[in-house]
Amino acid sequence: MLLIVAIITTFAMTKFNQVTNKTHLVTLKSQLALIQSGISKQKNKNILLSNLPNISSLDDASINVNNQELFKKVIDFSILSTNTSDRKLGSWAKVSQNSYIFYLESNPINFVLENNSFVCKSQEDICKELN
Repeated sequence: MLLIVAIITTFAMTKFNQVTNKTHLVTLKSQLALIQSGISKQKNKNILLSNLPNISSLDDASINVNNQELFKKVIDFSILSTNTSDRKLGSWAKVSQNSYIFYLESNPINFVLENNSFVCKSQEDICKELN
C-alpha cells in the first residue's frame, strides 16, 4: 500500500512541476508581449511629439532589489521584481540599467533593452520558443 502511494505521489509531483513551469512560461510570454507593445507605443508617441524616438530605460527601479515596479515607463501596471538571490520563479529581476532576467524553473532567461527593442539574450532555442 505504501509503495502505491509513493508511486502515485511521485507521478503527481512530476505533473504538478510541469504545469507550474508551463504557467510561468505563459506568464513570461504574455508579459513580454505587453512590454514589447509598450516599447513600440512609446516609440510612436515620441515620434508624433517630435521627440527623439530613443528609449533609454524601461523604468526607474533599483537594480537587484525585491518589490520594485518594473517596466513602468512602457506599461500601465506594475510588475514587481525579485532579486538574484531569491530568484522567485515566474518573476523578473533587474540586473543592470537595461538588463533583466526572468526566472523559470528550468533556467533563467536574459533580456536587454537595446536599439529600442527588448531582446532575448539567452540560448537561441529558448528565445525562439518565446516568439
